[in-house]
Amino acid sequence: MKRFFLFFALGAAALAGCTKTVTLDPVAKPDWFTNAAYFEEKNSMYVEMPVYPTNIVLVGDDYIDRGLWNEFYADTAVKNRGITYDATAHVLYRIDGIAAGKPAKILVSAGYNDIVNDVPQDTALANLDAIFYRIHKLSPDTQCYWINIACGSSLNPEHTAAATTLNEAMAARADKGGFEVVDIRTALKDGLDDGTFSWNGGLLLNGAGYEAMAKALEPAVGKKALNHADDKPGKKEISDYYRHRVSMFQSLPETDSLIVMLGNSLTNNAPWAELFPMGYVINRGISGDTVEGIMQRLDEVAADHPAKIFLQTGANDLVADKNLSAVKLWARYEKLIQAIHKEMPETHLYVQSMLPVNPKSKFYEGYNERVVEMNKLLQAGGERHNYAFVDIASRLTDDNGDLRDDCTIDGMHLNADGYFLWAVELAKGPRMMIDF
Repeated sequence: MKRFFLFFALGAAALAGCTKTVTLDPVAKPDWFTNAAYFEEKNSMYVEMPVYPTNIVLVGDDYIDRGLWNEFYADTAVKNRGITYDATAHVLYRIDGIAAGKPAKILVSAGYNDIVNDVPQDTALANLDAIFYRIHKLSPDTQCYWINIACGSSLNPEHTAAATTLNEAMAARADKGGFEVVDIRTALKDGLDDGTFSWNGGLLLNGAGYEAMAKALEPAVGKKALNHADDKPGKKEISDYYRHRVSMFQSLPETDSLIVMLGNSLTNNAPWAELFPMGYVINRGISGDTVEGIMQRLDEVAADHPAKIFLQTGANDLVADKNLSAVKLWARYEKLIQAIHKEMPETHLYVQSMLPVNPKSKFYEGYNERVVEMNKLLQAGGERHNYAFVDIASRLTDDNGDLRDDCTIDGMHLNADGYFLWAVELAKGPRMMIDF
């Protein structure tokens, strides 16, 4: 049962019409993963989310996963189906679920992780051939594109040569394979060479890198990219990923009267714009972020003049310091809440409870006890600090006080079941509604 589909998009299936069903033999699940837990987490969500004939779907690996494509093009019809670390075998394994929705366009980015994991090029090419074959069989009217491989200094000379060979082989296959090649390698080359588009040799693109990539994809997507790099100095660099994500946020045009989901990886990894497809929910989560990290980037949130903010954070503070008490974390939280009200006095603030972990997590020992105390403080502080407390933890906690095992892959992060339950709680009453 497609829970996300039934709950949030009931009736939209009429867009697909009545078409002949094509059945293909299923693709075997890959027998290797760089990060199996992350793959399962993301894929569990993707298989639950519908794809329609009006959609433009970007599917593939790292650059796709990390891009804010619907915001770059200001269109919720543009869907992200990327999973970081995916190789061609992983995309092949999950392409049927995307093609079955018969989207208008599918843009495929795959091959980079085959190269860095020394997958034989014949294998990668065979997988790519199969990807486009299956798309055409399942959805003959879908326009297909392959995004070629950009090469930064993170690739050694041998891998760079392999990327060149793969790019050339795919260009030669385009007509027969029924796809067009989108050349991001040329678009990104100079900026990856001189560091303009990335700080770590192309592993993570910054705002300028995604501006260049989004513009290179414009003819295929059929929409104008609106993101424009505008990095502002002065923020403490918590991590490379934090820097990358903030740089992307800074590249986006300012908006107005939106709902902002603000937090760490639990927020970052959720497909909020598809869980609530009203067109005004944006994701400002950053994996690994802390209370301090959110505090120092409030200016970027304030620039969007949000109508509502849903805040959920604190996990990485507890992970970083096993001796950090709930009382001390609450003191940090109070400063953040006060800063939000000061910078955005018209914004309605919702503070969501922290989530426990379960024994699968290496952070389990001593963690949940502090979360229980922290949630009591968060709930008690609502009236004093003028925010609404949202208890998501009770839906996701088992009888032992741990994160429900059916809602997580790794004991800390959520799968589709977990996010569905979270979304159900948020959907109560007028929480996710805006009066324009």
